[in-house]
Amino acid sequence: MKTPKTLRGALQQIERMLDKQPYSADLWDILSAVRGPDSRKWGIKDATTTIIRSAAFPSHPCEERSFYGEDSAEKAETRKRLFKKKQDHRHFRTHVFDAFAALQLSLYELNPKA
Repeated sequence: MKTPKTLRGALQQIERMLDKQPYSADLWDILSAVRGPDSRKWGIKDATTTIIRSAAFPSHPCEERSFYGEDSAEKAETRKRLFKKKQDHRHFRTHVFDAFAALQLSLYELNPKA
C-alpha cells in the first residue's frame, strides 16, 4: 500500500480500512482508545491509554506529542479498580475493554514487554 502524500489522502486510506474489512471494528476500537479518558487523572491514562498506544504502535510515532508506557503490576491494579468500581465514564471503559481485546492484551494482569 502506497503512503499518502497528504493528510486528506491518509484519512481516505484510514476510511477504506475502516469500511467492511475483517479488522475494521478492531481498528476502530483501538483508534477510539488511543486518545484516552476525559479525565485529569493521569493514573487512569497511564494504566490504559499508554499501554494501548505502545502495543498498537511499538515504534512510538509522534512521541513528542504523545505518551507511551510499559505495563506494570501497579497499572494492572489501576485497571482492576477502574472496572470493579466503574470509575470514570463507561464510554471510555468500553473503548479500553475492546482495544485490549483487539490487541490481545490482558486487562487485569501485567502484560509482558512486546
